[in-house]
Amino acid sequence: MQAKEIKRSLLFSLEFANAGKKKFLDQLWEEYKNALQYFVDKGFDERSLPSYEHVKTYSHKTWLSKRYLGCALLQAVDILKSVFQRKKKVNKPEVKKVSLKLDKRFYRLERGNNSFNFWFLLRNPKDKNWVHFPVKNYRYAQKYFDEWKLSSGMELLKRDGKWFLKLTFKKEVVLEERGPKGIDIGYRKLITLSDGQVFGREIKEIIEKKILPKKQGSKRFKRVLDYLKTEVNRVLKQVIDGSFSPVLEKLKNLKRGKRGKWRRDINRRFNYWMYGYVLRRIKELCEVAGVQWHIVPASYTSRTCPQCGYEDRANRDGEWFHCLNCGYENDADVVGAVNILWRFGREPIVPYPAKPPSVSLNL
Repeated sequence: MQAKEIKRSLLFSLEFANAGKKKFLDQLWEEYKNALQYFVDKGFDERSLPSYEHVKTYSHKTWLSKRYLGCALLQAVDILKSVFQRKKKVNKPEVKKVSLKLDKRFYRLERGNNSFNFWFLLRNPKDKNWVHFPVKNYRYAQKYFDEWKLSSGMELLKRDGKWFLKLTFKKEVVLEERGPKGIDIGYRKLITLSDGQVFGREIKEIIEKKILPKKQGSKRFKRVLDYLKTEVNRVLKQVIDGSFSPVLEKLKNLKRGKRGKWRRDINRRFNYWMYGYVLRRIKELCEVAGVQWHIVPASYTSRTCPQCGYEDRANRDGEWFHCLNCGYENDADVVGAVNILWRFGREPIVPYPAKPPSVSLNL
C-alpha cells in the first residue's frame, strides 16, 4: 500500500454577480496583468528570477497593494523558470491569458442562506473592503466539500469573457495493489484490456464524423471537443472501477518522424486522439478509486508474439495480429495489452530477431 496526497480543482461560475462587481474583476485583472508582465520583463531582461526588491521598487502607478504585487511576482517567477529551462532561445514571454493566483489573505468563503450555496469574498486593494460574489454549488462538487479539504490557494480565471473561481481540494488516499491488467490505449478502440475486453469504439467515429467536418476554432468545433472529452471520461470511469491495478505503456514523441509519411487526414485524426489526456485521467481515476497503477516501457509491445516471443513488424496487419513464427492469431490491440501486462509481471521481453542472418554456402 502507498499513501499519497491527491489534489483536484473545480471551477465555479461568478456570473451571478452584478455588473459593478464584474467590472471590478476586469479592472483587477488588467492591473494584475500589467504587474505580472512587468516582473516577467524585468527577470527576462536581467536573465535572473525577480525578487521582492522588484516589488518595493515597482515603478508603475498602481492601486494594487504590495501583497497583490507579491502574488504577481511569484507567478512571474514560475513563468520564467519554465522559460530559462528551455534549451532553445525563446522570445520574451507576453502575458495574455492571466489567472490571478491568490492565497487565503485575499479571499474568504462563507455559506449562503438564500438561493446561493456560498459567497466568495475578495479583498479590494483600493479600500481594503471585501467584495461579495454569489456562487451556486453543483452536485458533482458537493462531495469535495463534504469529503475533501480545501487548499489555501485559489485562482480567478476569465474564459470567453466570463469569470470563474477555481478552488483546489486535497485528500490523503491509500493506493492498494490489486490484480493487474494490461491496458492498450488506441485510436480505433480507446481502451483494450489484457483479458480481451474492449471499450470506447465510438470515440473514433466521434472524431471522424463530428469533429473533422467542423471548422477549427468555431463554436461548434469547441462544443464537439467538449463532447469528445465527456465521452472519453465516461468510458474511462466505466473501465477504472477500482477492481484491478492498471498497467500502462509510456509512449513518447508519438508524431516524431511522421511528417511526410502520414497523409494529412490521418495527421488530423491523430491530433484528436488525446493519448496524454487519457493517460492522465486514468491515473487520476486510480487515485480516486484507491488503486495503484504501473508504467512499463513501450517498445515492441504491438508486434511481439505473446506466445513465442517472436518480434517482427510484419506480425501485425492493421487491427489483426498473426505471428509469422508460431501462427498465433488475435486482435492486435489485445496482443498489445497482453504484452504490456507480461512486461510488468516478468523480465523485459527479449524478442527473437525479426530476420535471421542469411548464410551463404560455397559448394
